[in-house]
Amino acid sequence: MRTRSGVAIILLFLVSMAPVVPFAAADTVIGAAEVELLEAGDFSDAEQWEVSATAGFSSEQAEHSDGMVADGELSFTHDRPDNFAQLTSWATNSPTSSNATLGQPDSYYTWSKGPNITMNGYDFAGLHGMQIANVSMVLHFSIPDELYQDSVRVILQNHGSDKLVVTFARTFGPIHRMSNPLVLPLEDMIQMDWGSLEGTQFTVDYVSQGTSDDSEVRVDAVGLRVKYYQPWYSFETTKAIHTVTGVDSPVIDHDPYDGEIVGLSQENCGLTPDGPGMGYWTFDVEVPPLQQLGRIHVYGTGNHTIWALPDGVDGDYSEKQSGELLDNPDSTQQIRIDIEDGCISLARVDVNDPHLVVHGVVSGELGGLAGTSYIRFAIGSDLIASIPMEGGAFVVDVPVGYALPEQWGEMVAGVAARFQWSSNGSAETTVVHIHSISITGGYDVEWDLDPECMPLEDMSFDEDDAGVHIPMDVRCSDDITAPEDLALSAVSGDPTVIEATIVDQYVRIQPVRDAWGETTVEVKVEDERGNIWTGEMSITVNPIEDPPVLEGLPLTVYIELGETMVVDITVTDSDTQSLTLSASRSWATFDAADDLVLTPVMDGTHMVEIGVSDGTNHISQVIEVIVTAKPDLLIDSIDVRRDGLTVSELVHGDVIEIYAYVRNEGRGVADAVYVKCTVGGILVGAVMVDSIAPGGLGVAVCDAQVSGPDDALAIEVMADGTASIDETSESNNVRLITMIVNERKTDSGSGLMDSIDRGPAIVFLAIGVSLIALTALYFSPGKVRKSYEREK
Repeated sequence: MRTRSGVAIILLFLVSMAPVVPFAAADTVIGAAEVELLEAGDFSDAEQWEVSATAGFSSEQAEHSDGMVADGELSFTHDRPDNFAQLTSWATNSPTSSNATLGQPDSYYTWSKGPNITMNGYDFAGLHGMQIANVSMVLHFSIPDELYQDSVRVILQNHGSDKLVVTFARTFGPIHRMSNPLVLPLEDMIQMDWGSLEGTQFTVDYVSQGTSDDSEVRVDAVGLRVKYYQPWYSFETTKAIHTVTGVDSPVIDHDPYDGEIVGLSQENCGLTPDGPGMGYWTFDVEVPPLQQLGRIHVYGTGNHTIWALPDGVDGDYSEKQSGELLDNPDSTQQIRIDIEDGCISLARVDVNDPHLVVHGVVSGELGGLAGTSYIRFAIGSDLIASIPMEGGAFVVDVPVGYALPEQWGEMVAGVAARFQWSSNGSAETTVVHIHSISITGGYDVEWDLDPECMPLEDMSFDEDDAGVHIPMDVRCSDDITAPEDLALSAVSGDPTVIEATIVDQYVRIQPVRDAWGETTVEVKVEDERGNIWTGEMSITVNPIEDPPVLEGLPLTVYIELGETMVVDITVTDSDTQSLTLSASRSWATFDAADDLVLTPVMDGTHMVEIGVSDGTNHISQVIEVIVTAKPDLLIDSIDVRRDGLTVSELVHGDVIEIYAYVRNEGRGVADAVYVKCTVGGILVGAVMVDSIAPGGLGVAVCDAQVSGPDDALAIEVMADGTASIDETSESNNVRLITMIVNERKTDSGSGLMDSIDRGPAIVFLAIGVSLIALTALYFSPGKVRKSYEREK
């Protein structure tokens, strides 16, 4: 943005002299900035300009001029080429009387096998003031046969020494250039002035070698063709137009309905005297904050006089002309317009004296451009400035307040270049560079206003209702502070009924639990400079009888059949202490502390509904009670037998049967009960009992042989020896007894034969039976050992 130094200094002075106003005051000026009214004048966007070029007074496209916006500038380029014309003059005289060669080609020719053919007498009357571009010889001739030894020479004469133009020798065939002439440039041989050209002479010489001629030369015509610059005259216009809508023009307009009128009538055209005498129109013009008044402009027809009187100035009105600067631009002005006749439609005072400022340069050749070539600038239908097209840099700085549109109107800015030439025909290129265009005086005053919010609506809640969040960022706006940056606060008139808090950009309204009544909430919204909007709403909380509250009841509990479980629950009601508790199972009861007492009577999964009622409201919850029934195995007794009879003492070598009686004292069936028997710490048997019902008794029999005397032989039996059964108690599965083992006595009367007859047989039989029993237990552990009678 480009700034005029005078305006900038005045603005700084005004800012420094402005009174300090507290930021909390509404509608307070807090600053002002200069605004560029013609932002497209930096030519950064070619799309903002409409560029065209026309030829002469027509609307046809210009041929030699064009405009474009590129590289940060607007340029008009006029590229006019050379304007050539040419004339071919034919010889009018022949010193060799070769008359058939004179004049234009006409198929009549002069031929020669040796004598020269010479011609001259070229005429360029009327062209002596033109600039010559180039000269050529135009030769209509032929050589009918091939040249072996002879040659044909064309010689230029009367331009100093004779000059050989061209030679034809040793041709490969005939040459026919009668209808298609040979054109040869002569710029390097000839003197380039019209007098010398008219004295030009050409000689065509057939040079013969040997005793016989190869051919002959035939000449129809020899011309001298001159290309010269032809003067020309015309003009082309290029222009660029930019349209901007909604322009905040720095102007203060007053129409005929503003202010006061005396002796005037308001007509369609404006204000006009309502009688033979003069009337007058008065109105006041205030200075915008931190700005200055500029020039006064009056629009209309007829005779009128403009008067201005600044506030605070002693004296009378001073006369002003339309477009003249006002005195005391920092003061409010009282304007009076005396209207004698005609009609006044509008009065305007511009602000900050807006100027059109243009920086540019004209480059290239200007010699062929006429004095009527110019560069013009316009706003709307007003021609703002017109400068001649002269080489070098230029600056345009002119006031434009009168030409600006009304505030928020449409502005059309235009730049045009007229290229009018009156030249000798030489080519020229001229470029008009417009580096920047700006309109000063625009301003933007920054005000600090209170935030604005939508009114708050009254609210009604039921007791213990959920609260609400009121989004203030979408309900409020501020001229400076963004909605999300506004500071919020909320105060409840009765915090025991309604809580009012701020959560992010929301006002949270929350009824207090178990409370009711009426109160108000005041909300304040504050911008970054402390300006405040305040709103209030009434809030009613209606009393509602609350239902009971049941807490502490788990979803699932596990209990062993036959046991009792107490579940600690809490039952409350904010409105009453008289509560009724109920359960859907007879074995679910409540103790004096209102805790749930569970004493299930059968195993399985049971859904128990617990209800609480206050007489009006009833609530219920369901608890899952999983009742388990486990077995409890113990060794009820151990019976040691020998030969099928129960014994209390043993003798070394005895083969015994250990009867273990396994009792199930639990409430669940025990399946696949393994029973292990140990004698003296040595495992002697492992028996499986298929199933033992609750309260039932199972029997396991282990066989063993007693060896060695012992005062306390430990016989131990363990139920569930593999620990694979989940029992109520795992500590009662083992039973231990001790027995005395005596040395076997020897019978003296038996004799050797008796020992031989009975001893070995008994021993072998006992050992065999034991081995059979152990083998059966080892290979068939899933079968219950059957008792058997020992053979004797």
